[in-house]
Amino acid sequence: MIEKTHPIAQKLIQTAVADTLKLEQLLTNEALVLTKKTQIQALDSITQQKTALVKKLATFSRQIEQVLASEKLSQEEGMLKYFEIAKQAGIDTSISLNAWHKLTKHSQNCRTLNEKNGACIHILNQHSTRILNILKGTSQLSNTYGRNGRTKHSRYSQTQLSV
Repeated sequence: MIEKTHPIAQKLIQTAVADTLKLEQLLTNEALVLTKKTQIQALDSITQQKTALVKKLATFSRQIEQVLASEKLSQEEGMLKYFEIAKQAGIDTSISLNAWHKLTKHSQNCRTLNEKNGACIHILNQHSTRILNILKGTSQLSNTYGRNGRTKHSRYSQTQLSV
């Protein structure tokens, strides 16, 4: 059966690599827009494009699960086990294995960029909320309860970024 599924898997992986590279570029562009704070309207377009690519990559993930299931492999055993079985069956896996490694590398880059962009958006949101509260005349103090049950007042300021 692996003789039939390997060409399909190879094509799926190559398509996913191209999509992941596009996603990585979009995330890089998003980071530039967020740091420069110019062309903020471009974020809508970037978000729509990212959503479309993420949907395609989710479909890819389901298709790869089906390929693995056809070889009676679980997700945990994964593609490396699949390539090992294909190699034992005499199939040249050099192209598909190389593409898989590219895919995993670029996927990790995408994850890192997405986390950084999310943190940047969170900070910008906090900043905008503070500015809005100042403009509305809302108090900059927050009321919370201390250990003794009494209210205590503290400023909205908090650590923005921790490394």
